[in-house]
Amino acid sequence: MTATMLSMDYVHVDNLAADQLMENDLVEISGEIVQIIAIASIKNGIAVTFENEFGEKDILEFDDNAIFKLYVMR
Repeated sequence: MTATMLSMDYVHVDNLAADQLMENDLVEISGEIVQIIAIASIKNGIAVTFENEFGEKDILEFDDNAIFKLYVMR
């Protein structure tokens, strides 16, 4: 019997406005698919804390008109 490695692919399923984001969403930020850790309202939009596949965390601010590509793992 041979061992088979399953590969997981990201599939783009929707586009979300800033007010539709939720924790644990997988979205594209700066060309990289990341997991949302936390979302906070700020004066001119939102601050998003996210983690990439290497475990590196960062925080970026976005205005209320930002659109994010939502992904799921398949």
